[in-house]
Amino acid sequence: MRLGTVIGRVTLTLKEPVYTGGRLLLVQPFTRAQFASATMPPLAKGSSLVVYDELGAGEGCIVGFTEGAEATQPFDGPAPVDAYVACLVNQINYQPPR
Repeated sequence: MRLGTVIGRVTLTLKEPVYTGGRLLLVQPFTRAQFASATMPPLAKGSSLVVYDELGAGEGCIVGFTEGAEATQPFDGPAPVDAYVACLVNQINYQPPR
């Protein structure tokens, strides 16, 4: 599982029936520098990804997401999903090893 910040939503004109009940979000994954900072610095520039969400995360929320085969586990049948929101994060306490 990785952590990231929701930076937007994806709007579909036609959607796959398996997406009923959820939505697609744009998520910017955290970098190592963001974890090392005492306060959360601005979003790092880099590749964002599309993540399927059923938990109701909004823009600016921190989410935990899974990728690959694990992202398809919540679905009954085959699903065209590469990443899935597994949790909403309220607080991060990180202490790097010394």
